[in-house]
Amino acid sequence: MRTSVPCPNCDNAITLDDFEDFSSPFTIKCPYCKAKLKETRVTPFLLIGLIIIIPLFIYLTETIISLLSGIIPAIGKIPSIFVFIGLLYPLYAFYERINGLILFNKGNLQLKKRQ
Repeated sequence: MRTSVPCPNCDNAITLDDFEDFSSPFTIKCPYCKAKLKETRVTPFLLIGLIIIIPLFIYLTETIISLLSGIIPAIGKIPSIFVFIGLLYPLYAFYERINGLILFNKGNLQLKKRQ
C-alpha cells in the first residue's frame, strides 16, 4: 500500500489525505503547484462500478421506503433522496472510501492537457 504519489508536474508527494480532499476523481489538483491532474488506469473501471452501484442504491432506497412505510406511513411521502441520505449515506461513504483507496493505490496520475 502506497503512502504517497508524486505529482507529475512538481514531483511533490500527494498523500492519501490530499486524495480525500478532492471532491471527485475528475477534479484532481496538485495541492502544491495546482496543476490539473487526471487518472487514466482505474477511472474507466470505477465508472463501470458506478453504473452498477446506482441501481443498487435506488433499489435499496425503495426497499427501505416500502418496509418502513408499513411502520411509519409518513415515510411514503418523503422524497427518496432524503431517505437515501438519512439511512444509506454510511454505505455510500464506504463506497466512496473504497473508490478513493483503489484510485490512490492502483491509479496512474498524468497532467491534464491544456485546452
